[in-house]
Amino acid sequence: MKKLLLITFFISCVFCATQSMAQTKDWAVGARFGEPTGINLKKHFGGNALDITLGFTGYGYNNGKKYWRGEYRRSTVLTINYLWQKPISGVNGLDIYYGLGGQVGNRRYFDDDFDDERSSLNLGLTGVLGVEWFIPQTPISLFVDFGPYIELVPSSLWLWFDSGLGIRVNF
Repeated sequence: MKKLLLITFFISCVFCATQSMAQTKDWAVGARFGEPTGINLKKHFGGNALDITLGFTGYGYNNGKKYWRGEYRRSTVLTINYLWQKPISGVNGLDIYYGLGGQVGNRRYFDDDFDDERSSLNLGLTGVLGVEWFIPQTPISLFVDFGPYIELVPSSLWLWFDSGLGIRVNF
């Protein structure tokens, strides 16, 4: 009896997993590593998506960069981009995406005027270009992207580039 229940449970799990992989992806959650590094959430609708990352910047290539009234240190940021996503013809499971959005955060910097580390609210515009590979027969996708960040507040028109790679579970 136990064997029959185990076999039935196993067949049910395989059937449900196959069915869920065949359905259109609505949501994805995962991790992004780079600038920023953090938790990533993606909502798919039609050929478009909303991509949200809550994370940290300044631990990579931008730490120590000249910024506003001193030296850039690190930030906690929320980045939201609206994406247009299209399959790349001839390559199964590979999509290209591009989009626009914004970023808000708490920027840490070393203020030369006060010889002290300070923080300020930052707000800016973002752009993104990337590719995402949906691994066949799994709910996993891998992505890599990059794009400009143009700060509006407090350092008007301060420009830098975000880039990263990540992994998501799609459901």
